[in-house]
Amino acid sequence: MTIYRLQSGPAPLWLVPLALLAMPFVEFSAFYWVAARIGLFPALFALVGTSFLGVFLLRRLGGSALARLMAAFRRGEPPEGAARESFMVALGGVLMILPGFVTDLIGFALILPVLLRHLSSGTPVPVKPAGPPPAGRADPNGKVIDLSQEEWRQVGEPPR
Repeated sequence: MTIYRLQSGPAPLWLVPLALLAMPFVEFSAFYWVAARIGLFPALFALVGTSFLGVFLLRRLGGSALARLMAAFRRGEPPEGAARESFMVALGGVLMILPGFVTDLIGFALILPVLLRHLSSGTPVPVKPAGPPPAGRADPNGKVIDLSQEEWRQVGEPPR
């Protein structure tokens, strides 16, 4: 009798292109199934509506999430904790923007834990401020912050 062991570890790399090739067929099948249940125009409306919902959620949750993720990458840290959560929000938002019910379902599943955590904690969902920062406060790249005299103090002599 032969005993087979299940391979533990990362999935084989050939599954990625196979999944990408199968995705249009899966999405079309899902759209056909939804359209058969609720009708063609309501299905099209739902498809467009979920894309707008993805844009809305990505704008609401993604601004600070993406900044935390990029800061973690700049420090050379692996995506753990807040950085992993930020990556999930960014990927989930992008998947919800793509047309298709399956990608919307996967994207919403990635965003849902973060959204529920914000709603249950009572803290408001971080909102990216609309428009440019106040004049004289930051550069467009967000790397320089201009402080007034009351907001800083000199600690020592600068190196020469």
